[in-house]
Parts: sequence; structure tokens; C-alpha cells
Amino acid sequence: MAYQQGDTITAADYNTFATNINTIIGTGSTDSGYGLSEIAAVSAGNTITAAQWNSLLSGLQKGANHQGTTLTNASNTVAQGGNILPLSNLEADITLITTNKLTAAGANMAADTGITSTKTAAWTGTENHIFTVTFASANAARHFFNSGGEIRLAGSRAGGSSTDQNTDWTNLLSNMGTVKFAEGATTYTGSGGTAASVGFDDLTTSNQQIFTATGAGNYSSNDYTAYAKADAAYGSATVITFTLDFKDDHAAQTGTYTGGGLGTAPNEGNAWSGADEVDGTLTSTITTFRADNASYVQVANPTFATTDAL
Repeated sequence: MAYQQGDTITAADYNTFATNINTIIGTGSTDSGYGLSEIAAVSAGNTITAAQWNSLLSGLQKGANHQGTTLTNASNTVAQGGNILPLSNLEADITLITTNKLTAAGANMAADTGITSTKTAAWTGTENHIFTVTFASANAARHFFNSGGEIRLAGSRAGGSSTDQNTDWTNLLSNMGTVKFAEGATTYTGSGGTAASVGFDDLTTSNQQIFTATGAGNYSSNDYTAYAKADAAYGSATVITFTLDFKDDHAAQTGTYTGGGLGTAPNEGNAWSGADEVDGTLTSTITTFRADNASYVQVANPTFATTDAL
């Protein structure tokens, strides 16, 4: 490349820089692209104007600011009529925002609403919360996740009877914290669970397990498990379907009282059994975390719909 001290800055140099920056901040493809307006190319033989040069540096800086990446040259803007001087670290700065393309500074992100499902009737067996997340286009879906967006899953159980079964479900859902489904993997904030290395770019049209957490002690067969699938291959998908299973597999104990405690008269020799229901209020809460700084990168929140409530 001819871009070095003492050489003329050519349209080809400029357009290469613009293309590389646009890959990160513009439409991009696969796991590159934030959806910002792209830097326009310069026609061969034309003089590069101050406005064009500043547009290049502005696009570079927007990407860096969104990521929290520190650059060397992006503040070197040019006044109208001024000279454009070679910036020795410009290529290195573009490499930096490329390397950090899936990083987002927390200050530029915002929590947003999703959907909630609640059950108040007592239950046993398995309760499902199935819902869809729909983006305006396949590019909108990519830009949401590429810019640090997450679909966040959480659950809770409160009230009801004072039973070990209820306590276990309360603890299970509280301990797992928040499950974060992101571009390249799923993580969670709590303990007692297992998150899969499955993110948006891994989805197929078949369900894949992204997270599971189990109960404790006698209730270790209880579990919360999350699955996700897309409506099309990566790069074409616009809808994600999540299936959340609240599975009460703990078997109620049965038997015969045989002396001592409840086994004393008149209960001695009597059988016992129990439904071992879960009651109180069971809640599945879905939220999003998305890029929301209008000065750098801002993406739209997707829409949500429950197809199977708790």
C-alpha cells in the first residue's frame, strides 16, 4: 500500500480503509457489522476532501467508542482547506476495532423489555414457557448480537406452601441468576448450572440446549433447561424460538409408617403418599441487553410473543 509518509494519499488507499471500517460499523456479514451508515468511496483521480477524511475518522471512532477501544489517530481531523497528513497508526487502529468487533462498553448498552409468563396454579411434571424473538430483518438480527446484544432469561418462584419442594425451586431459580444468550455463546451470572458454547451464530432450525440447572439433595432431579432454534440458517434467520422447561422430576415419597415419630399409634403401619406439588407464583422473565448510544451504535429491540405460557 502506498499510504506512508511522503506519498500521495490515493483514492485506492482511502477506499481500502473505508471498506475495512465499513465491515465493522456498516452492514458487514456474519459476525461483523453494527448497521451504521457506511463511509462513501472516493472515485479514482478525485481529490480527497477534508469532509471525506473526517468521515473516515469519524466512522473509525464510532466503532471504537462503542467497543471501548482506545485509538491513536481518530482525533486527527482536518479543517476545510487543510492538509491531510499520513497517520502512521491508522492501519493498526483499524485492526484494533476489527479485533474487538464483538466487544461492547457497558456504558453504551441498555436493558430493555422482553416478555413475562406467570403461573399461580399448583403443578407437577413439566411446565414450559415457549416464546419467539423476532427481528425486522436478518441483518437486524446480526447487528443486534454483533454489537453486544443479549437475550436474557431468568426465573423465580415465590409464596405458596412452606415445603422443601417449593424451597428447592426457589433456590434453583435464584441461584442460577440470569442466563445470557449472546452472539457466540451462552453464559450465566449465578451458580449450579451449565451454559453451552451455543450462541446466535450456532443456531440451526432444530432445538439446541443452551443452559441447564438442577435442584439440590433429594430434589436433584428437578431442573430448568433452556433450548433455542432459529427459523433459518445463520445469516438468514430473523426469528429465534426459545423453549424453557421447568421440569419437576422429583418423585413423591411413598411407604409405610413403621414406628417412631409419625409411626406411633394411631398411624403405625399406615401407608403414606404425596403429590409433592409446586405451588406459589412461578415466573419466567425475559429481557434484552442492546446497544443504545445514539452517538455511536444503537440497534432496535426485537419483538416478543409467547406461544406456550407457563
